Amino acid sequence: MYDERHDERLSDEELELFVQYLHRFANHDVDICLALEAGDTENPVYVMFGRDYPPVGDASDYRRPFADRRQPTADSHD
Repeated sequence: MYDERHDERLSDEELELFVQYLHRFANHDVDICLALEAGDTENPVYVMFGRDYPPVGDASDYRRPFADRRQPTADSHD
């Protein structure tokens, strides 16, 4: 897959879409574990998706992107 903007950073909108797609991918395509190599072939990034718990390191080291933007759900106790 080639993108003419490959050498540019993602815009805020593109990053948000990427995270949305990542959530969908994790929910529907990651069974137990998936390891990928991405980015520049001279300086690749290695990514591992997994459902193992506990995660590598401390769970508090992992952040959920845009979690602060979530809409509060209706609470029947109000």
